Amino acid sequence: MVNNFNDIINVAVKNGKRKVAVAGAEGEAVLTALNIAQKKGIAEPVLVGDKDKILRIADKNNINLENIEIINETDEMLCAEKAVEIVDSGKASALMKGKVSTPSLLKAVLNKKFNFRTGRLLSHVSLLEIPNYHKLLIITDGGMVIYPTLEQKKEIIINAIEVANKLGVEKPKIAVLAAIEKVTPSMIETEDAKALEDMAKSGEFGDVILEGPMAMDVAMSKEAAKTKGIESKVSGDPDILIVPNIACGNILAKGLIYLAQSKIGGIISGAQKPVILLSRADNADTKLNSIAFGVVAS
Repeated sequence: MVNNFNDIINVAVKNGKRKVAVAGAEGEAVLTALNIAQKKGIAEPVLVGDKDKILRIADKNNINLENIEIINETDEMLCAEKAVEIVDSGKASALMKGKVSTPSLLKAVLNKKFNFRTGRLLSHVSLLEIPNYHKLLIITDGGMVIYPTLEQKKEIIINAIEVANKLGVEKPKIAVLAAIEKVTPSMIETEDAKALEDMAKSGEFGDVILEGPMAMDVAMSKEAAKTKGIESKVSGDPDILIVPNIACGNILAKGLIYLAQSKIGGIISGAQKPVILLSRADNADTKLNSIAFGVVAS
């Protein structure tokens, strides 16, 4: 089991170098992270994007691209498609979002002429190393499914469990978040959370402990649960937080980054090949974390 991003990077190094196709590589943080990943033996990049910009950025930052394949493409949609095609053809084993927008990349990933679809829902999985939390924490879905239905939440949970298992968590503890613990018809997320808890009890998610609905304070604090008179096996120790919608997940993860100095990595789960998906605003360290996370969780 890995406990922090240093552990994940070490496991990625042991797993061996993976070829990664990067859609929109003309970014300083992107190239810096890939340069570090290459030196550490984690990734061998194939850069797709504006070649002139890529070379200028590399020169400015003393990044050696002598033996790195660069495919020149200035159109964003074509850039995304070319990167996906490289992975689809087997010339690379993972896809990474660079400077292209998330909608452009996902449109290419979901294009039926490529074989990225599995029949499963694609969902975003954020992995966080939080300074005052004792282990790595998954938050999902804050990047893909806008307002998930109950059935989609079930698939989001299955994807998250799969990722947690690959990180060495054999029996994940899962909190399905809401504003309150009481099932209330006017708050659909509470009804969904209870339905998901019932599914878990019937064994639909395998060997997990899933509880919901849970407010954030109860999920993260045994003391809060005790004060509220709630008995919980998850409280204070969750491995996975399931959020009601994309806004909640995005705000929660970014709040932890910018207000609590948390480290983060992000991938898409449910595709045929690993998709390393992160914000264009992320720095090189965060992009490196995502690359290593994608390698380990693939």
